[in-house]
Amino acid sequence: MVQGTLLPRLLDVEASGAYLGVSSWTVRDLAAAGEIHRVVIPTTRQRELRRLLFDRVELDALVERWKARA
Repeated sequence: MVQGTLLPRLLDVEASGAYLGVSSWTVRDLAAAGEIHRVVIPTTRQRELRRLLFDRVELDALVERWKARA
């Protein structure tokens, strides 16, 4: 990490794809298959933020699982 640069913990679909080196559609497929889990952010009135956000730590764990399978 470059000094003074803060990497976000939560990434949207496009950023998650770029982080993993895959398309945003592959990220959606991974989520649908249960390989990664969406982070749900609650809002007011018992609703939730409608953005698909993924934890960078979980994405790192996914890469480690892929490496273990290879």
